[in-house]
Amino acid sequence: MSRTAAAQAEPPPPVQREVELAWDTDKSLLYLDMGFRDALDAGIRGKLSRGLPTTVVLTATVQRAGSNEPLSTTTQTCRITWHVWEEAYYLEIVRPGSSQARWTTTLEGVLRRCAEARRLLAGDAAQIPPSTPLFARGSIQINPVSPEVLQKLQRWVMRPSSTGTAAPGDALFSTFTGLFLQRIGDAEREVRFFSRPKLPAVFSSKQEEKRP
Repeated sequence: MSRTAAAQAEPPPPVQREVELAWDTDKSLLYLDMGFRDALDAGIRGKLSRGLPTTVVLTATVQRAGSNEPLSTTTQTCRITWHVWEEAYYLEIVRPGSSQARWTTTLEGVLRRCAEARRLLAGDAAQIPPSTPLFARGSIQINPVSPEVLQKLQRWVMRPSSTGTAAPGDALFSTFTGLFLQRIGDAEREVRFFSRPKLPAVFSSKQEEKRP
């Protein structure tokens, strides 16, 4: 099947995935953790091994159990480029409020940074009521074919704000959640997901900073 035909085909229905949500009690911020290495299937990994540029986009909304209304949104994008002379992958990672550049020489390093989300900022207590069961809903897209939409996502999460995430109080929230809850653009591969509603875990960032 050609890339165009694959992009035009409807993706499989959403599947339940393990997503961990946790409150930082010191900063009143909600973080999301999930792994999605399986989204980079054998075909995608083969292209990475051959040095073809690849972009991985995770988008997600946080919702109250039993509700279809988003409380907040988050995204992580990772552009992977193989540099022949350095014999290494160059990773450009954009998350709410931050942009990072990393080098790795192995496919394992790519998967660890681009096919996992660790401590991904997903909202704050002004957006999401604490002590409330929550779930996440979203998608993982490989090589979206709409660079314009991808640029909009990256500009959104890098804009000046208290958290870098979108909330109902933002003027453009409805427009932005439209990108999340629908398809942000045809992609070479798309995996849509939802998580089981549950109370988020809690942790103390101050206590973690004190650990040796």
